[in-house]
Amino acid sequence: MSVDEHNVVVPPPASNGKIINKVAANETFLASPADNAVQTQEKRWYTWLLSPLWLCLLVAVIIRIWLIMRTHGTLDGDEALLGIQAEHILQGERPIYFYGIPYFGSLEAYVAAILFAIFGPSVTALRAETTAFSLVLVSLTWWLASLLAKAARLPLYARRCFIIVAALVAALPPLYDGIVELRTGGGWIESFVLMLLLLISVYRLTTRWHEGAYNRELALRWAGVGFIVGFSMWIYPLVSVAIVAAALWVIIDRFAEIIKRVRASEPIPIALMHSLKGLLLAVTAIPACVVGFTPGIIWGATHQWQNIRYIFGLGGGWTIHRLHTVAQVASSYTTCVGPRIISGATPLESGLLTVIHSPLLIIGVLCTLGSVVLIAGSFIWHYPVLLRARRLATLPALFGTASAVLFCVSSASASILISCQDDFGGRYAAPLVMALPFFFATIFTLLSMSIYEKRPGRQTGGATHATDVQLSSGTSRQRTSVALVGLFVLLFAYLAGQTTTYGLTNPDLAFQSPWCTIAPANYEPIIAYMEQEHIQYAWATNLLAYPISFKTNNKIIMADPVAIMHPDAIINRIPSYTDAVNNADRPSFLIFVKHGDPHPDLLQVLDGEHVTYKTALFPSQPGVDVMVVTPLSRTISLLESNNLDIFYCSAR
Repeated sequence: MSVDEHNVVVPPPASNGKIINKVAANETFLASPADNAVQTQEKRWYTWLLSPLWLCLLVAVIIRIWLIMRTHGTLDGDEALLGIQAEHILQGERPIYFYGIPYFGSLEAYVAAILFAIFGPSVTALRAETTAFSLVLVSLTWWLASLLAKAARLPLYARRCFIIVAALVAALPPLYDGIVELRTGGGWIESFVLMLLLLISVYRLTTRWHEGAYNRELALRWAGVGFIVGFSMWIYPLVSVAIVAAALWVIIDRFAEIIKRVRASEPIPIALMHSLKGLLLAVTAIPACVVGFTPGIIWGATHQWQNIRYIFGLGGGWTIHRLHTVAQVASSYTTCVGPRIISGATPLESGLLTVIHSPLLIIGVLCTLGSVVLIAGSFIWHYPVLLRARRLATLPALFGTASAVLFCVSSASASILISCQDDFGGRYAAPLVMALPFFFATIFTLLSMSIYEKRPGRQTGGATHATDVQLSSGTSRQRTSVALVGLFVLLFAYLAGQTTTYGLTNPDLAFQSPWCTIAPANYEPIIAYMEQEHIQYAWATNLLAYPISFKTNNKIIMADPVAIMHPDAIINRIPSYTDAVNNADRPSFLIFVKHGDPHPDLLQVLDGEHVTYKTALFPSQPGVDVMVVTPLSRTISLLESNNLDIFYCSAR
């Protein structure tokens, strides 16, 4: 530590063998290493407690709780089925996959079971599980944004801007994507979390590779990547989006390293050897991947490897017809699915919501395309702003591109061709939403830097021009302030627009299955009637049956009769439920009927069979009711009449 020469005091001669050092009053003592460590630790905790991340997490919690409260506990059949699986876990079952689907790992059900054990089974507990993972997703977005900002060597103010904007946009996603994140029944939000975690792991791997980390550390990082890949593939193969993006990132990183060495006059063979030898450590990812996928291996070994065959069959094969289908899906992606993911528009939304979503779509598209254009431009012109854009947005752009391409080529996405309005397959494109925060942050940060750096600096002109300089400086400073304020007003207007859509969405339709939008939003009157009439077993389409079984904690057992009438057309999700209802004495029937229809098809069939019955009607959605029919004289066999094939999500 340097000391001003005027403050140095020369010590006087020693007195009684002791040396007394006098120090000026304004001189600071040097702290010991221990004191510095304590101060650094205290500052670190202080900074962590005051981090803007908490504000972003608070926004995420508030918007999700608001949507949950507005929808009054609405859930679809698949969500209810996951709740039933969680209840069965508490009863001793140990499932590996979601009922009847060999590619949805049951992690979500196990987490929900923990919450059920603490708070009891409820829709709120299911939503709490997905909300908690959403907060993890926001935190991971913050983490990845901080890594990208550091790599771009942004000034401190710009770094904070980039990180906070990315986290805020992640905390307040477009409405469509927010609903997908809150759904249970397939591990959507868990998959999103694992995708971001994989991107962060690979990014840190390549960063430490460039920093010259020891092989032991790199091997451990490769093993971590492998474990995440295996574990993610058990949860949901949709994570292949992140796997492809991560692989491309490593390939591009090594290719860039080779070019760098060759340009430094290093022979090509040596450049290849030095750049690629680290890939040998990737072998450690293989056993780690196997460990992560252990639940899938255990299940597949006893089920003819159905899960593995499904994963390898996602491409659907390549024929002329398949290529035509891919082209159609790509067209639907650009005109329907992509705009919905970016803007947040939902199927069957009101005209007012459509108007609000239009400018949100424009802003989202401009930020997305702007980021891509800046990245492309950085390979032509080496301006600092373009190089920063490349470092900030390349990895998210790779991820977004992988999401779009895999959606178009996947056989699972072909269902979107049935109807864009019904949105049967749009959710498979939802991973794109995780790239949007980084596109927004890139554009807003670089624009703010451009404005900020044009602010007037210190003027060194002569005194004769002092007045003119001050006036010019004041005007420029005012323009800079106005531009910065306008930029962030636009950002907050966007966030306010997204918030408004959460408040205007139809609460009865927000969480409805696209396969059954006429299902009731409120099952309580139906449940109360069935409990009053002591109805314990009933047939209904699974989209109507499972919510009732879940909400009654399985006191009312319901099953889909189509599993018996057409076993090849539908998955028998819970065979024990199907057998229980099939063997029950006079189980009831629940069907959808047109509002005001006094004698629907089912009653005509029962009249023709001379069966006496009791009925009750309950409103479902506009123009549609749910009818509960209880046979009184005898049990009705599902196979005794072809006219009983009416248990579908349609009013008859």
